[in-house]
Amino acid sequence: MMNTHKLTLLAVLTASAIAISILESFIPNFGIPGIKLGFANIVILITLYELGPKEAIGVNLMRVYLASLLRGTILSMGFLMSLSGAILSFIIMLVFYLWVKKFSIIGVSVLGAIFHVIGQILVAMAYLGSASIVLYLPIIAISSIVTGVIVGVIANIIIKSGVIKKQKDKYNF
Repeated sequence: MMNTHKLTLLAVLTASAIAISILESFIPNFGIPGIKLGFANIVILITLYELGPKEAIGVNLMRVYLASLLRGTILSMGFLMSLSGAILSFIIMLVFYLWVKKFSIIGVSVLGAIFHVIGQILVAMAYLGSASIVLYLPIIAISSIVTGVIVGVIANIIIKSGVIKKQKDKYNF
């Protein structure tokens, strides 16, 4: 049975990730379609590192589903691309978080950002029936490295602040 305080914290983290995701959709794409800051992944990384993989995948999937539902884009191409990117990036982040201990949270974030884009490109290739979209990958991967570093640094700062650890210690979860 899940601790009520932990459940509440997960709800707050999920709501935060959804709000960040929706707010990001209003930011211009810098002239290159598909480029986003990925700040909702700050919440996913914090959840992964502070609460664990099961909680992080739950927050991540709820973020994608509910943000898409709130935007009115559920089951659209954008939803499928977001979902595929979120799943592939989470798998890679989980592998490097659990088994490749040499990577810092920043490295895990960068890999997650790159594989998020790869997941989106794979869905776009399947949808368009063409591999030519892969030519777009180098441009968007470079931006993923930059945003992945920024996301990882911010997540690391928040984790080091101890805000989640204090909740875990206070409410015993």
